[in-house]
Amino acid sequence: MKKLLILGAGYAGLAVAQKLDAVSRGKSQWEITLVDQRDYHLIQVRIHEVAANSIPAEKVKIPFNELLDGRNIKLVQATIEKIDPNAKTVQTSAGLLQYDRLVIALGSETAYRDIPGLQEHTYPMKSLQDAITFRRAVIDAFKAASNPDEAPLATPDERLTFVIGGAGLTGTELAAEMVDFCSDLVKRIPMARKAYRIVLLDGADRILPQLSREYGDYVRGELQYRGVSVLTKAFIEKVEPGKIYFKGGKMLKGKVLCWTGGVKAPTILQESGFEVTKDGRIEVDLFLRSKQYSEVYVVGDNAVIPDRRDGNGGSVPQTGQYAEREGELVGENLWDEERGIRPRLYIPFSLGTAISLGRDEALTISGPIRLTGVPGRLAKNVSYDNYEWNIRWKPRLLNAR
Repeated sequence: MKKLLILGAGYAGLAVAQKLDAVSRGKSQWEITLVDQRDYHLIQVRIHEVAANSIPAEKVKIPFNELLDGRNIKLVQATIEKIDPNAKTVQTSAGLLQYDRLVIALGSETAYRDIPGLQEHTYPMKSLQDAITFRRAVIDAFKAASNPDEAPLATPDERLTFVIGGAGLTGTELAAEMVDFCSDLVKRIPMARKAYRIVLLDGADRILPQLSREYGDYVRGELQYRGVSVLTKAFIEKVEPGKIYFKGGKMLKGKVLCWTGGVKAPTILQESGFEVTKDGRIEVDLFLRSKQYSEVYVVGDNAVIPDRRDGNGGSVPQTGQYAEREGELVGENLWDEERGIRPRLYIPFSLGTAISLGRDEALTISGPIRLTGVPGRLAKNVSYDNYEWNIRWKPRLLNAR
């Protein structure tokens, strides 16, 4: 059997394995091996909810033994140490693996943009542990500030100032749900009711650059209505413990500083000899294959994929829904290759975007449809449920035919 090796079991990598197994009814001639350092699939787009204590950590992790049970997919829990595209091998902490086809879907890392002190003095928001650590820091800040031995709380108080750097999807949604989190905490610590402050900042002139300015301005207005301070054109120069310095001489004090302002591809891609862009990603063709090595597919956050929809030479957004569909296309093309059928071109499309405005509200956009408030949140929750149903059950139903 030919060997298919998939590095990373996030949205894209898992989709490749499950789609190939599903369309082949579990009878593919590819020997499918999925490599991931965790023993569970992380629903990445929901970790901000864990950070803001909106949902328990268990809600965003699904064990691979549940997702892969009954499927012809082998899981290797290991870290990737080196990729050798010339020898067609991958060195992992569990040993050397060979491949005939390779799928790189290793996700991304936090990009700190060489800003002094940013990495050392801020909380990232990439992993489940990041979210849990941030949540604990917020709770500890409230507990410490309510200590009777401490000085009386000011309005607002830097000891209860929570700063989120980066106003993309993750940062914006975290800021929105932090309002509910802090509201819960002041029920236990009433003296902190007027002392806490949530700040969302970004160096751009607006928030949510993925959306039109109209929608970005709408979300900004909703955040400000809920009490979030939104700062744009705020270029961070350096960070010290509890302090953020901006270009122009201004400074902001805060107890808990979170950074969600950028990602980059893992350095192992460049170290393994792939030609990469400035942010470490690999350029691919319209079939999602590396331009250097046709037997290597690259998907999700690791790929620069031409976006032919806008006509401006841009690339496909790095979001979960795009990554999932990229993975599904690769799974289909691998099955078609097995049957001697020409591969299909990747055509990006979006089902829409949903932005949390708190635990009970959201802005959901799909084509001309715009839902706000509770209906928007219900639509967002439906998308979460649909994704989980899809990865848990849909492939099994196909295999059962």
